[in-house]
Formats: sequence, structure tokens, C-alpha cells
Amino acid sequence: AVVSTQSGHYGRELSGPLKVLPVNSDFEVDACAIHCLPSQPPVLAIASLSGVLQHFALLCSDESEDESLYLLETVEIELPPSSAETPSEDGSSSSHDNDDGVIVTIVPDTGSRDRYFLRHNTGIHSIYLPAVQRLEQFVKDDSGDLNLECNCVAEHLICIQPLGSGDPTCLFGSVVVSDALLGNNIMVLISNAELVTLPLRPLYRGTAPLLADEATKLADVGGSPLKHIQKEVFSNKVQKILSRTTSNPLLRCGSSGDMSQKAILELLMKCTQVFREEYVSKQNKARHELLHRMSILQELNSQNKSGLSEVTATISSLEQENASLQRRTSAVSKRRQSLCHRVTVLMRDLQALLPHLTTAEESFALEVHELSRDMKPLQQDADRLRQKLKFYDKATTDIPIISSNQQRNVKAMLKENDTRINSLVKEIKSAQIKLKT
Repeated sequence: AVVSTQSGHYGRELSGPLKVLPVNSDFEVDACAIHCLPSQPPVLAIASLSGVLQHFALLCSDESEDESLYLLETVEIELPPSSAETPSEDGSSSSHDNDDGVIVTIVPDTGSRDRYFLRHNTGIHSIYLPAVQRLEQFVKDDSGDLNLECNCVAEHLICIQPLGSGDPTCLFGSVVVSDALLGNNIMVLISNAELVTLPLRPLYRGTAPLLADEATKLADVGGSPLKHIQKEVFSNKVQKILSRTTSNPLLRCGSSGDMSQKAILELLMKCTQVFREEYVSKQNKARHELLHRMSILQELNSQNKSGLSEVTATISSLEQENASLQRRTSAVSKRRQSLCHRVTVLMRDLQALLPHLTTAEESFALEVHELSRDMKPLQQDADRLRQKLKFYDKATTDIPIISSNQQRNVKAMLKENDTRINSLVKEIKSAQIKLKT
């Protein structure tokens, strides 16, 4: 086996048998077609004669640097029994020894890296692998956990023999055409020379957007009270209810003259059953869910209206109180201005009643003030003199009275001392004269 991979660091050819992991995987199938998706790391899709698809990721083993195939998932496609020979095409990977099954060919999708088509002689299936995008994101970011628990999406695009093996109509070939204006289309050639063209969507059919998405986004800005009751977003819940797992393919068959009324009725009943289960039933369920939601919202609306009326009444009463307070504030402000004016007039009148002195009176008052200031030290000196006089008077009254004899003796002594002093003065003067001469 030779596997050519031309993406990223896998740009080389791998030859020889490749190890399949896990070891206990069921790989004993009659493989009839193989396709390598242009992803990084590469993903191999292997188809068998019985309609079993196996998807493998080409990764390096933990024990060695050799690449190994890791089984991602196994899918079984319902195929009709073989009834017609399909001419082979150049370049297609199909099985030509098909005595026990249907010839299966894998057609690559040139407009998508994670989708391919499974073609057999009675129809075409579209296979979409969400795991491819997760692998590429994991290799690019190289962080976080890798979660590959996602099943591939298989969609039956066209059915050539809806009534079984009795219909000789078969599929001759198909090709994917890319156009800048028309987009990607798959062209199918049927044995009755009919060419069918199907437009290809970018990926498998997603859920249709709800009409109330924009209104829901606007309502969620203010915060919905139901978020506290229901943790799941209501739009996601409705989309889950409306999601479809089965769809009717495009039917092509031979002339109506070769069909029995019973076969046509069975086909019609089968298609009708699919529409009932996948469309009508789910739409009724979504309708009941919407009605239940509407009843809850109506009840909340009535509660909000009652609350709004109460708030309106409260606002009106507060407005009345505010108007009353404004009137009272205006009256108090006017009263304050009046009182301030009266106080100003009173102060002016009091100022006018105060006496005014002339210039002469002011100068006389200044002199009186200076004199009173100068009188203070004189008053202090007079007080000290009075105290001294009192002390002297007291001292003289305390001296005892002497007798006349004592007075005569004192006078004699004083006279004698005076005589002696005069004689000494004369002697001193004469001594000074002598010294000068």
C-alpha cells in the first residue's frame, strides 16, 4: 500500500503495511475504495463492499516515530443489492470484483477538506467528518484536550433505484464542478441519459435560523427572567427539537409503466413517513413548546403590567410630593430673603443712631487718653512716696525722748568733734599747699 500525503510535515509517501490502532479494532472487511482527505494530520476513509466506512487518522505512535492508523469511527451506509453493472471510470478508486456487494467509489469534494462523496450504482451519499476540523485545530493550537466524540454526518443526496432491484436504471458517473459564479455543484449522469445537477452546500445542512433570533438578542440585553428558571437557551432548545437526522434524497427512476401501483404506494408512504417524523412531528412539538413559552411569557407580562401600574402610581404620588416640596421650598426661600432684608435695614438704622465726634473732640479725647497714660507712672511714684512717709512717721514715733543733761553732753561732744574736724581740715589744706609748692 502506498499513501501519498502532501500537507504540512506529512509531505512524503508512506509505503508498506501500516499498523492499525487500537489493535482489537475490526479491520477484516472487504475494502473496495480508499481516500485521503487533505487535512493535517491526514485522515483516511476506507469503504467496503457492504457499505461500511472506516475513518482513520495518520499519527505518530507513542512507542516509535513510525506512523500508524488510529481508528476514529465506523459508519454503516445502507446500500441496495447489486442489480446492474456500472462501467468503470479512469482514476476512480472502486472494486471490479463485486459478486457479493455493490461497487462503491469515493469521490473527493474539491471545495471542502472534511467532506467526500460515496458513489455506487444506485445513488450518492455525502459524508461530512467534524473530527477533521477538531484535529486541525488541536494541531494548530497545541493546547487543551482533544475531543473526537463526534459522529460523522451522512446525507443521501440522490437515489436512482427507489423501488428496488426491479428498476434497471443505474448511475453511470459523477463529478464535482467548481465555478466562481455558480459555486460547487455535483453533476450525475444516469443510464437514461439524464444529467442531474445538485448544488453543494458548504457543509451538511444545519438548523434553520429562528425568525425571533434578533428579537431574542435585543430582549436578552435587559436580561430575561426565564434565564433563572431555564438554564438552556430557548432558541437552542427549539433548534434541537427541529434538528433532523433523516432526509429524503432526490429520487430518480425509470419509466412509470415499469412500476407497480403497490411499489409506488410503498415509496410514497415511506417518503410521507419521513416527512411526518422529521418535519410535521417535530414542528408540532416545537409548536407546543412555543405555546408553553407564550403562556409563561403572557403570565409574566400580566405580572409586569400590574407591577408597572403600581410603579406608575408610586411615581405620580412622588411627583405630587415633589411639587409640594418645591412650593414649600420656594416659600421658605422668599421668607429668608425678606428676613435678610429686614436685618439689613435694622443694622443700617442702628449704625445711624451711633454718636459722631467732631475733629476737636476727637483731638481732645486723644490728649485725654495720652494724659491718662502718662499719669499711670506718676501715680505709681506718688504711691511709693506715701508709703515712704508712712514708714518715716512710724520710725520717728518709735525713737525714745532724752533728758536735758544728755542733750548738753551730746551737744558738747558734737561741738568738740566739730572743733577737731575743723582743725583736721585746716591741717589737710596746709599739707596740700605744701605739697603743691
